Amino acid sequence: MRKLRKQGKFLWIAIAGMLILGDYTTYSVYASQLPQNDVCAEPADETETTGITELTDIADPTDIAEPIDIAGPTDIAEPIDITELTDEQLSEYYGDSVFIGDSIMEGFRLYSVRQDTFLHDIQFLTAISYSAHNAMRSVEGNHPHPEYQGKKYHLWDVLPLLDKKRAFILLGTNDLVSYGPEANRDKYKELIDKILETSPDLEIHIVSVPYTVKGKEKGCLYNPNIDMYNSLLQEMAAENGWGYIDLCTVISDGEGNLEAGYSSDNFVHLKTSAYALWEDELIHYANAMLLETGAEEEDGTEGEDGTEGEDETEEETEAIGIQEDQVGL
Repeated sequence: MRKLRKQGKFLWIAIAGMLILGDYTTYSVYASQLPQNDVCAEPADETETTGITELTDIADPTDIAEPIDIAGPTDIAEPIDITELTDEQLSEYYGDSVFIGDSIMEGFRLYSVRQDTFLHDIQFLTAISYSAHNAMRSVEGNHPHPEYQGKKYHLWDVLPLLDKKRAFILLGTNDLVSYGPEANRDKYKELIDKILETSPDLEIHIVSVPYTVKGKEKGCLYNPNIDMYNSLLQEMAAENGWGYIDLCTVISDGEGNLEAGYSSDNFVHLKTSAYALWEDELIHYANAMLLETGAEEEDGTEGEDGTEGEDETEEETEAIGIQEDQVGL
C-alpha cells in the first residue's frame, strides 16, 4: 500500500511538471497504423477509417489559473495593421458563427473563453481526434464527435439546432496522417455537402490547416502535403462560393513550417501567442467580409443618387411609355 501511494505521488508530480513546462493547450499525440514509407494510401473503406492521429489531452487546461508561457517569437511576424472595427460589429459577426474542428480548434476555444473580446461568446463544436473522415462515422461508440448539451451529434444534425449564419471549419490534421491531400479534400467536400442538405443557408468558411514543426512529420502529415492540401481547400472554396481564411501563414517560420516558438508540444498544437495572432487575423477577415457584403448590397440596391436602382429604372420606363403614347409612336 505504501509503495502504491509513493507511485501515485510520483505520477501527480510528473503530470504537474508537464503542465508547468508546456502551455495550457498541450496535448499528447499518438499515431496508429501509419502508412509505410510515407506512402499516402487511398481509403479502402470510407465508412471505417483507421490510422487517424489521436490528439488526446492529458489534463483539463482550465484547471490552471494562468497560462505559464504566453510569449512567442518576437521577430517572426511583421506588425499587423488592424482596421478598427467596433466590438459590437465583431461580436455580431462572430456571435452568429460556429467554429468547428479538432484539438487545434479546441485549443482556440480554451483561449477564447479567457478573453474579454469578441471571441468570448463564440460557439464551438470541437472533438479531440476529429476529422472529415471521423465526422461521417456513427455517433455511437467511441467515435469522436462534437457534443451539444451533453450529447454527441453529426454536424448536419446539430447545426440546425444552433441556428447560426456561418460556420468556420478546421479539419485535416488527423486526416493527413493516413491519406493524401486529394482523398481528404474529397471527403471534406462530401461532409460540407451533407451539412448544406440540412442547413442550406449556412455560410461556409474553411480554415487552413497549420503546419507542423520542422522535422516532426507523422505519416502523410508533412508540410509539403499540408501546403498542397490547403491549396486544394482554397480552390474548393472558390469553386463553391465559400470563404477561406489563412491562419497557417501567420504562425509559420516563413519556410513552410510551424514556427517552433508557437508550438506547445513541438509538433502541431499551439500556444496562446499563436492564438493571439489568429485573433488579429479574424479581425482582418471580418472587416473584409463586411466590406464585401456592404459593397454588394450597395451595388444591388442603390443608384448613384442613393435611390433604389430597380425602382428608378421602372419609373423611367413608365415615363418613356407615356411619352411614346403622346407622340403616337
